[in-house]
Amino acid sequence: MNILISALGATPDIIEETIGIFNYNENVEFYQGNTTVKALRNDLERVDEVWLVATDQKHKDLSNGKQILSLQESFDYICRNCAQYNVHIRIFVLDGVDDIVNEDDARAFHDLLLRVVAYAHQQNVGGKLYLSLACGRKTMSTDMQDAAYIFGCDNLLHVLGDNKEASHPMLMGSVTPNEAIRVQNVEFDSDLVLRCKPSTSFLNDVEEQKQQSQHFFTSYYLNEKETRSNFHILYTLPPSEIARLKNSILGINKEKQAEEIEWLRQLPKTDLHCHLGGVLYPIDMIEVAECYIPKIEEELQYNRAYSDWVNQLKQGPTALLRKVESWKEWLNNKSKELEVEKGLITASIILTYKNNAEELGKLIFKNYWESECDYKQIGINTYEGLGDLQGSALLCNEAAIRRTVNKLTDRCRKENVKYLEVRCSPNNYENKSTGLSPDKILLAICEELNKAEELTSSLLIIASRHGAEEKIKHSIELVQRLKGNELFRKYFRGFDLAGDESAKAAKDVRVQFLEIMKECYNITIHAGETMPSESIWEAVYYLSAERIGHGLKLLESKELMDKLLERGIGIEMCPSSNYQIVGYCDNYYPNETYSLNKYPIKSYLEKGLRVSINTDDPGISLTDCTHELHKAARMTKGGLSKWDILQLICNGFRTAFFPYEKKKSLIRETEKDLGELIAKGKL
Repeated sequence: MNILISALGATPDIIEETIGIFNYNENVEFYQGNTTVKALRNDLERVDEVWLVATDQKHKDLSNGKQILSLQESFDYICRNCAQYNVHIRIFVLDGVDDIVNEDDARAFHDLLLRVVAYAHQQNVGGKLYLSLACGRKTMSTDMQDAAYIFGCDNLLHVLGDNKEASHPMLMGSVTPNEAIRVQNVEFDSDLVLRCKPSTSFLNDVEEQKQQSQHFFTSYYLNEKETRSNFHILYTLPPSEIARLKNSILGINKEKQAEEIEWLRQLPKTDLHCHLGGVLYPIDMIEVAECYIPKIEEELQYNRAYSDWVNQLKQGPTALLRKVESWKEWLNNKSKELEVEKGLITASIILTYKNNAEELGKLIFKNYWESECDYKQIGINTYEGLGDLQGSALLCNEAAIRRTVNKLTDRCRKENVKYLEVRCSPNNYENKSTGLSPDKILLAICEELNKAEELTSSLLIIASRHGAEEKIKHSIELVQRLKGNELFRKYFRGFDLAGDESAKAAKDVRVQFLEIMKECYNITIHAGETMPSESIWEAVYYLSAERIGHGLKLLESKELMDKLLERGIGIEMCPSSNYQIVGYCDNYYPNETYSLNKYPIKSYLEKGLRVSINTDDPGISLTDCTHELHKAARMTKGGLSKWDILQLICNGFRTAFFPYEKKKSLIRETEKDLGELIAKGKL
């Protein structure tokens, strides 16, 4: 539906002139033979409806013999003369206001016209909206122009000349809306002649938001201390509101934890560093293990040794398993002993805790399960061992993989994550006995990501440092096989080099990564988590890393920090796993963590580095995106401000491995979400 909106003054003829520009009728063409008008139609479409905004004018006989028609007379005249143009005409009347004679009348008319234009935007999604300046008092034309620059239109037009022969239409072009202004939905009845009581509430709201948008210049461009750019919409706030966000500190007062978590949960977020093999909480592991039940029941029928072991397990699983030192080694040995695939062994263990996820958590995490304070500085090998009952031990089954992706995307939705990058090692989940190949694994992941409509996602393939050369080769070959698949191309973004940094230096896999670089795939490298800053240097200079996973040791090299700033390289920090693996101070445990290092995130922010907050292995760290932002504040001396939190989120969107134009659209949608929070007073 295409809509034309015009004010209506004392000369209704101009409405016919304006409609005649759009809707051609060769029999009654208003502009018969006017070549200028015919040329203009190349930039216009026919209109379906004409909406007029008018005062409640009365019939008047003037001293010069002319007349001013009443509102009803003007409306009847227009409908009669424009019938041949096949348009539906409506009129919105400022009820009880005969003419604009004072400021109150002017503001009431301004309010009504703005509401009508806003309503048109709601009603004609996908259609054209044209606004005319050609009719009514000069104040009405000014109001229409204001509406155009607030809400936007596909063309703003005027009609010059004061008679039919001299009429000369002029198109002023399309107008983009003011993105800083957010208004509530507008409602009108469907009457042809709709009488509207005078009001200025809508105008007051718009003017307040326009005033706030003027703060963009003073808050952003004149703030010489601002070393980084936050979300643009935040700079439309008054300086006092920006100061409030910068002075509102999180992560200091434990009594405010619940309140702060709730504030963080409402914010739109990203998660750029999330390993599929470590996303399951104990309760999730039970649900995923249920995917193995048909296979378990089948195996129990003919494998006596396995059946005896399962029965023994049911009688006292914790007593039987609590002395296991290394699940990975134990699972491999038990699989060989019972002649059954490892996934069935893992699932059988987990399912014995089907009705008691708490006990499963204690089995896996031992003392760490109930003590967040003690779950610190345990080293990467111990940390990774806590995930040995999920990952490759559990995800060697297609249904299990699909359900794991579902659990992850569901959690992201609950935590208001708008963009997710999930990374995985498909070769680790391969199960040749069931025909589960890396190709099928990746396509299954993509299919499940595709079902999560509210979540924008991307997929990264991990090239592990353990056996790096061969695994990188296999990963490249895998991508080559699948890049013709449309769904895979939709989600695949690039590669991650992960694993213990001491196992393989970045410089030692440069030759293999050159093949990745030739295809212009995105690259992120785990570096500077447990090794010195030289590891980060190698990731940047040998492997052309666009992002660094963790980057905790960057403060060791000012020159390298400057280089990351110049290149806009992102840093993916994961507070909980950083605390658990390396160990840092925590404001909630000052006595227990005072001797540990200070978390570098505040220094990175002050430098202007594009550092983001992510979950790493949320099922192993027992966290989610909301709590990671809060943990970052807790691990920062003096806490983080709400402004800092918003900056971290903004950095996540800006460093996402997502196509440029789509990323701009994603950021615009995020700005709108923040605008709604601002409008509701929740930011």
